[in-house]
Amino acid sequence: MMKSQAESQQYGEPTGTVTFRIDAQILTKLKKYAIYEKSTVNGLVNKLLLQAVEWDIVAAKSKWIPTERELIKLILDKLDDDMIIQVAQAEGKSIPRDLCLSMRGNYSVNDWTDIIKMRSVVAGFDLTEINAGKNMVFVMRHDLGKKYSMHCKAFYEQAFESLECPATFEVSENTLVFKIPKNNLLAE
Repeated sequence: MMKSQAESQQYGEPTGTVTFRIDAQILTKLKKYAIYEKSTVNGLVNKLLLQAVEWDIVAAKSKWIPTERELIKLILDKLDDDMIIQVAQAEGKSIPRDLCLSMRGNYSVNDWTDIIKMRSVVAGFDLTEINAGKNMVFVMRHDLGKKYSMHCKAFYEQAFESLECPATFEVSENTLVFKIPKNNLLAE
């Protein structure tokens, strides 16, 4: 897992310096967006570059495409619950492993949860990690409806099962909650 710039600096990991020429209009947009994000331009550029190398570049090569939320919701609303679960389970048997291997070069619980986190950021989902004693709890608010929650539950169940990680799930209209024992997360 790649650490954020703040984490890297906190742990004394080296950073590098490089100079780029950036179109003035792009720089103006970056400055405005950095203010909106309550960040610096440097912090924002690091975040954007991290997303590009951790997700955008590799996801495209892994056959992922950006899709409008409403389209996903409309398609899922047309399917019955059994079909959604059946498709998600079939996808969950191979896609997580293939995605981890193509994006991280490894398939572990840590790799899979890192991809879930990055995917949530890219999709604009709110993902909260809660340290709950012997477990880590992930609360993903997606606002795509109960059928999307059902899909994610079935999909993620297959991935965690293949990783021999006993995960438990709860679904609601717009939220998926899953709990993983900490001992399944590798010490970094």
